[in-house]
Amino acid sequence: MPVSRHLPKEALRGLWASLRAVRDGPALGMLSATYAAAGLLLAMVQQSVAAERWGFAWGYGAAMLAVAFYGGNAAGILLMDDARGAPRRTAAAALRQSLRTAHRLLGVMALVAVTYAAGLGLLALVLVMCRTPWLGPLMYTVVLPAGVVVSGLAWLALPAVIVPLAAPAVWDGVETLSVLQRLYGLVRHRLLEVLLLMLGVGVLASFVAAVVVFVIAAGGQTLAAMSRLILGAEVPLAQWMAGLFGYGVRSLASAGVDLRGQPHALAGLVGGGVVFVLSLVLPSLVYLRGACAVYLSQEGREPEVPGLGPRSEPSERGAPVRSPAGAAAGRAAGDGILTGPEPQLETTIMMARAPAQAPTPGRAVDVLLPLDEPARQDCRACGAPMARGDRFCAACGARA
Repeated sequence: MPVSRHLPKEALRGLWASLRAVRDGPALGMLSATYAAAGLLLAMVQQSVAAERWGFAWGYGAAMLAVAFYGGNAAGILLMDDARGAPRRTAAAALRQSLRTAHRLLGVMALVAVTYAAGLGLLALVLVMCRTPWLGPLMYTVVLPAGVVVSGLAWLALPAVIVPLAAPAVWDGVETLSVLQRLYGLVRHRLLEVLLLMLGVGVLASFVAAVVVFVIAAGGQTLAAMSRLILGAEVPLAQWMAGLFGYGVRSLASAGVDLRGQPHALAGLVGGGVVFVLSLVLPSLVYLRGACAVYLSQEGREPEVPGLGPRSEPSERGAPVRSPAGAAAGRAAGDGILTGPEPQLETTIMMARAPAQAPTPGRAVDVLLPLDEPARQDCRACGAPMARGDRFCAACGARA
C-alpha cells in the first residue's frame, strides 16, 4: 500500500476547481430536476402507505429509485465531461448515456458485495480450522493479527475508494470488470492517498453545505418577518423555517394551519421546496465533481482546472501520438501504395518533427517514407536491360 511521494498538485487543483460545480448550469438543472421528481414520488409513496394502497406504494417507490439513480448518473456524466475538459453534451444526451451505461454501477456493487461475502466466508472457514486441538491455537496467533489488518483495510476501502470512485469510473465509460480492476489497483497501491483526497472533497462539500444552511437560515427569517408584516401570512416562524428545510406540509398540518384561505402560505410551500432542493443539490454537485477530479488524478490524467489551459491527453500504453498524415502514410505503406513491386533495396527517410495539428504546439510525428529505386536498369556498355541487383550484364558481361 505505498503512497505517492507527494499529493499531485493537479489533484489538489482539481479539488479546488470542484467548487465551480455550483455554477454548472446543465448539471445543476439535471440534479435539481432529479431531486424534485424523487421528492414528489416519495410524497406519493407516503400518501399511498397512509391510505394502505400497497400496490401504488411499491410502484411509486420503484419509480422514485429509478429517477434518483438514472438522474443522478446523468448529472455525474455532465460533471465528468467538465472535469475532463471534454466537449459538453446536452442534458438529454447525458440522460440517454445514463440509461445505457448506469447499470454498470449496479454490476460493480453486486460484484463487490459477492467479493466481500466470499472474504467473510473464507475468514469463517479459517476460524473453524482454528478450533482443532493443538494446531488451532497456534494458527490463531497468526490468523488474529492478519485477519484484523486485512478485514480492517477491506472495510476502510469501501468508503475511501470503492463507493466514491466506482461511479466516476462508470461515467468515464469504463466497463464493469475494468472498473473492478482499477478499484483494486487503487486499494492496493494508493489507499491512503485516495483517502486523503476524498477527505478533502468531503471538507469542501461540508463547507458548501454550512454556507447554504447559513444563507437559508438568515434569509428565511428575514423574509418570514417581512412576509408576516406586509402580506399578512399567519404562519408561525418555526413552521415557516421548517418549510425551507423540507418539512412544509407536515409542519403546517401539525400546527393546525389551514392553507385553504392563505394562498401566500401555499405559495410559500412551493418556494420553500425549491429552496430545500437547492440546499441538497449544491453540496452534492461539489462532492460529485471532486470525486471525478480524484478519479482522473489517479488515472494519470490531469483534471481540467480553469485558467491553466488545455490538458494533454496521454497516449495508450506510451504509444507515440500520430497525426492524421502519419496514420495515412502508415496505412498506405501497409497497403503497398508507397512500396515498389520488388522491394529488394529500400531507402528510409525520417521526416522528423512533422506537426500533428497546426494549432497545437509541441506535438510531432515521425513519418517513415520508403522510397524505392527503379525495378530495372540498362547496361551502360551495350544498353541491354538489367534487373535491379545484377552485378554484370548478361549480354556483354560488363560490370554494372
